[in-house]
Amino acid sequence: MTHSPPISRRRGLQLALGCCAGAIMPVASTATQSYRRVGLAFGTSVSITVQAASEAQANDAFDASFAEIRHIDRIAGLVRPDSALFQLNRDGVLHQPDPALIDMLNMAQTMYQATDGAFDVTVQPLWRALDNAAQRGTWPDETEIQALCQRVNQQAVVYSHERIELTRPGMGITLNSLARGLAADRVSAVLQAHGITSAFLDTDVLQGIGQPEHGGMWRAAIRDPRTTGTVATSAVSGFLATSGDYQYFWSPDFKRNHILDPRSGTSPQDFSSVSVLASSGLLADALSTAAFLVGQNKAPDLLAAFGAEAFFVAKDGRTSTTAHFPRLMDL
Repeated sequence: MTHSPPISRRRGLQLALGCCAGAIMPVASTATQSYRRVGLAFGTSVSITVQAASEAQANDAFDASFAEIRHIDRIAGLVRPDSALFQLNRDGVLHQPDPALIDMLNMAQTMYQATDGAFDVTVQPLWRALDNAAQRGTWPDETEIQALCQRVNQQAVVYSHERIELTRPGMGITLNSLARGLAADRVSAVLQAHGITSAFLDTDVLQGIGQPEHGGMWRAAIRDPRTTGTVATSAVSGFLATSGDYQYFWSPDFKRNHILDPRSGTSPQDFSSVSVLASSGLLADALSTAAFLVGQNKAPDLLAAFGAEAFFVAKDGRTSTTAHFPRLMDL
């Protein structure tokens, strides 16, 4: 399971199509114009590009979309004192939780069951202990790690629409493999409700709606985990999310990194990155971490069970895909 650092998350994907920069800027077109707005949420930058009939339509869509993003950030922010998640981790109980929090916990439970416990949102105390040790230049021994793993158990989270409770002392939850995906889902719905039929959104989970201004398809560059370059370009015909060992790591060989299997207390060693294309942002976000956790032997079946496709980069740099991952194109 993954806890990402507060400053930046996983920049494994980026829009591979030229577009304007700035808060909101138009680009000339015949029937519509392109507008783009950039903001900050989840400790990183988020952006939305739309084709709209007017600046007013674009601004209305942007205002509503970024309100949704801020709402999810206020719920799931791990280090924000005003977030619902921060309060839950501090107090061990949260009354009348926001429905979005229940949506994320439902997905977490689905992934927990599908991965035999490898995906577990209560991994936060383990992550925090390992990170603190690494910052001191030390590392726990096997006995200490196993003791930390005993504090991780998603089944000890009891929740309903009225109440969420962490039933064991010292528990903590991270939703960093879920929140950005849910935000992408919410933004997608908002844009379409505002009459936007062509857009590209990036909450660290990507989605292309309709077609770009000049036709063709939206596409994203998949980052090379060991360089600043790219390993492939993919069409974005759904929601695309990446999890990678390079996003936050504790050893120069990346073997100790932020993606942790709480059953062993270690980072899986099959993949350097996994990019998942799925039917929803929440599902893509969760599956990119889940597939990384279960490794190369189990990932294809896991993805197939949810109708998702993936692009894999192995630790040795070899790449592979599931059978129907979108045709890769040259940059």
